[in-house]
Amino acid sequence: MVESTIEPAIVDDVTESRPIQDPMGLYSANSEERRSGKIKSTEDDVAKPNNDIYDPLNIYSDTSEEKLNGRIKSLEPELKVTKAVVDPLTLYSSDVVIDNDAVMSAALPFTTCPVELKGELAGDFGFDPLGFAKSQSDLMTYREAEIKHARLAMLAAAGWPLSEVFDRKIASLLHLSPLLDKGERVPSLLNGGLEKVNPFYWMGCIALAAGVEFYGLNKSKTGDESYFPGNLGFDPLGLYPRDEDNQRRMQLAEIKHGRLAMIAVVGFAIQEFVLKVGVVDETPYFFFPWWNMINFWA
Repeated sequence: MVESTIEPAIVDDVTESRPIQDPMGLYSANSEERRSGKIKSTEDDVAKPNNDIYDPLNIYSDTSEEKLNGRIKSLEPELKVTKAVVDPLTLYSSDVVIDNDAVMSAALPFTTCPVELKGELAGDFGFDPLGFAKSQSDLMTYREAEIKHARLAMLAAAGWPLSEVFDRKIASLLHLSPLLDKGERVPSLLNGGLEKVNPFYWMGCIALAAGVEFYGLNKSKTGDESYFPGNLGFDPLGLYPRDEDNQRRMQLAEIKHGRLAMIAVVGFAIQEFVLKVGVVDETPYFFFPWWNMINFWA
């Protein structure tokens, strides 16, 4: 009996003397436990006496000291929505609030426009499914590359069939060996024959490309507010309009023609590689108007 009456007293005494751990600060400053000194503060509490309290279950009332002091925070910080929710299967009910500020992509109508594609550039239809443009700087870099490739492709789309028409005639006139192969195909990476081209021609191309690239880089870094990707100030015939609407129209026409030319040049290369015949001979109806005129005068 003696042992049974002493042990609880010892346990109670030990329990009473043991400090209470409160790492989340659930006990208010006016609580009995705080006033009696039973609450043991952690090192973080000592270093940060006014640290935030996370209350996901909303245990603290609106009139509590912690609420009034602004210490109560939700479990997760508030998220800033930068992209609207896409709901092609109509999973959300009709009474759900819709973000009216969301802009849908013109190229992919079932998705929203990427954040950086704001329609400020000509030909910007909100198409970036792989997310290359992660910043405004990336967007400008990719547009510079696109416009350069577009202009080269437009030259190649015109030069490719013209070379197949005139190569043998010009070579015969200058007493040179033609560069076309037996299938009347121009030299290319897929067709071969690039080694037939004079090395000085490649040196001239590299020098010209390097000069244009150096000039373009310097111009893009001048800080001129009127500069946009591809604006080299080269307009010897004065064809570039002076008003903004027509300037925008011409920029859009250039990028559209350039994109189409890039697809066309790839098509030329693949067609000649697979069919082993020049594009002019294989598809004369694409070049019908001027092809017949050239043959007539030839």
